[in-house]
Amino acid sequence: MNQNKKPKLDRAALEKVSKVFSAFSDATRLAILQELMVGPRTVGELVEGVGGSQGNVSKQLQLLNDAGLLDRKKEGNRVTYSIADEMVFSMCELVCDKLNRESRAAQEFTFQI
Repeated sequence: MNQNKKPKLDRAALEKVSKVFSAFSDATRLAILQELMVGPRTVGELVEGVGGSQGNVSKQLQLLNDAGLLDRKKEGNRVTYSIADEMVFSMCELVCDKLNRESRAAQEFTFQI
């Protein structure tokens, strides 16, 4: 189908798309996603893996969860997070591929998540 012939999204749908894209707009959230790409992690493991305070990591986890990117599993007083939608891998790969093309053109360094 021609890209120009796809129906336009209404404002409510665009807001939902915006929420997902905004979830990728913070380095701490990207670091959390990177940690979760190898498997589920508890909040404590994520704090250790990405650095920062537990409060900040928990806030970022909530934003990622609200965007529908994470699954949350509570076991007693422990909460484990995992990636809910494999689209996260595709998004990161697309962005890294773009940055790698630009980097090769400038002969800088290679991006990989």
